[in-house]
Amino acid sequence: LIIAETQTIARQAAALVKVDYESLPHILTIEEAIAANSYIGDECKIEDGDVEDAMSKCDHVIEREARIGGQEHFYLETQTSLLVPGERGEMAVWSSTQNPTKTANFVAHVLGVHKNRVTCHMKRMGGGFGGKETRNVFISMALAVAAKKTNKPIRIALDRDQDMSITGQRHPFLCKYKVGFNKDGKILAVNAALFSNGGCSLDLSRPVLERALFHIENAYAIPNVRVTGRVCRTNLPSNTAFRGFGGPQGIMSCEMYMDDVARFLKMSANDVRELNLYKDRGSVTPYKQPLVDCHIRAMWAEIKATADYEARAAAVTAFNAANKWKKRGIQICPVKFGMSFTAKFMNQASALVHVYTDGTVLVSHGGTEMGQGLHTKMCQIAASELGISLDQVYVAET
Repeated sequence: LIIAETQTIARQAAALVKVDYESLPHILTIEEAIAANSYIGDECKIEDGDVEDAMSKCDHVIEREARIGGQEHFYLETQTSLLVPGERGEMAVWSSTQNPTKTANFVAHVLGVHKNRVTCHMKRMGGGFGGKETRNVFISMALAVAAKKTNKPIRIALDRDQDMSITGQRHPFLCKYKVGFNKDGKILAVNAALFSNGGCSLDLSRPVLERALFHIENAYAIPNVRVTGRVCRTNLPSNTAFRGFGGPQGIMSCEMYMDDVARFLKMSANDVRELNLYKDRGSVTPYKQPLVDCHIRAMWAEIKATADYEARAAAVTAFNAANKWKKRGIQICPVKFGMSFTAKFMNQASALVHVYTDGTVLVSHGGTEMGQGLHTKMCQIAASELGISLDQVYVAET
């Protein structure tokens, strides 16, 4: 870490640093990690029903692989922090972070002070998408050491190339699956193994993987399911949270095997999907959660009707038949998404409301504003509950 009076001087100094690299054995891909038995943590597993017995009774069984690549968060504002030292070990942190608590805790740790000496402020950030859930923390920690050493305020804003190189992405996934189904398209059994590229450390890879397991059947009633998961350790920057938090990877794997079944049977993929949807009442997921108010079949039918899907799909087919180079597409896909985390400490929220003698209200809440309009929504809720006008409510920084 190079500290200078101006950003320009710091960049010039960094350009003068000469680094000697030694080429060492390395693991970069999921396939390389599997071959080297390079994993972080134990295998996780969900199993429901008798998969082997069901497979033996199916009309058809297919085995395939699905690969889902990583993705850069590309928030408009890169990782940014400002640290201001105070008296008696105090440190004030202003950080573009989705997790002010973790940021403050780790800054206190690296400084060797009690947590009550560090405050982290976050009014709003220029995008996050999960990329500022944990990966801002090590940047604030490094700045904390420099701020304490120099006893001066220090600010950093990573260049885009630096940010993309060191902060991690969405987890790439490999799914190896075996699917048993009947000639009418009804899926009776799924046996899947998920592998995620966690990078060099655990970070949030375990709960991301667990959520992917919970979505391996998406919105479909499959009576026999076995799904396992491993986090692969590779020599890449630690991958991290990304919007959907493992759910998209699990759903993508499911939709790929739904398409495989449709192609094998030469059926419409939407007919296969519709046939296998959860029932409106009485369905239970492979992880034993009853679906009390499940309206997926009614929603499917309503969306197809209100969107005039069949007519539009026929028009797309006709257009594609008449045009060699230009093509169009249309698709309908259900989604079931769980609204909680297996990392249970994340399933919480808090707010502090101050009512002042002039009738105004100050609200401080545990959420972080990154463009979703959270502060406005909290003001609206407070104003509605207290029966006052919206302009009387103000939201303080997190």
